[in-house]
Amino acid sequence: MVTNLEKILLATLVFFIFSCVDEAPRIVPDVYVQFSINMELPEYISLKNAGNALIVPNQGYNRHGVIIYNSFDDFLAFDATCPQHIENPTAVVLDDEGAAGTATCPECKVIYSFFEYGQPSKGYPLKRYVVTKSGSFLYVANQ
Repeated sequence: MVTNLEKILLATLVFFIFSCVDEAPRIVPDVYVQFSINMELPEYISLKNAGNALIVPNQGYNRHGVIIYNSFDDFLAFDATCPQHIENPTAVVLDDEGAAGTATCPECKVIYSFFEYGQPSKGYPLKRYVVTKSGSFLYVANQ
């Protein structure tokens, strides 16, 4: 038979297990994102090369753009807004014209690595979007 003390201990244990789940904070506000690109077009052809990234302008939060990165076996998409100082929104800049696999915020100098799914050198990661590939088309949307 289960005693009241055992019930309390079990309830406490369950509470601590579920309260310790790490969730990435949502610093950059949610905005509607849904667009497609054709990698056969000249402005997007660099995405055919693994390790390259580019910014699709006028998308994402404050229309700072959405970064698309060819991660060798998949495509990743990130909001170009730096989440470190959302009260003063600033777009990150691709390093080495997108070939370095990183982007840097010109204001706070935080470097984001696309190899590590938008993780920064310090602070919050870049907001991610879902990418689906079909032939030479990439479809980008909210998660």
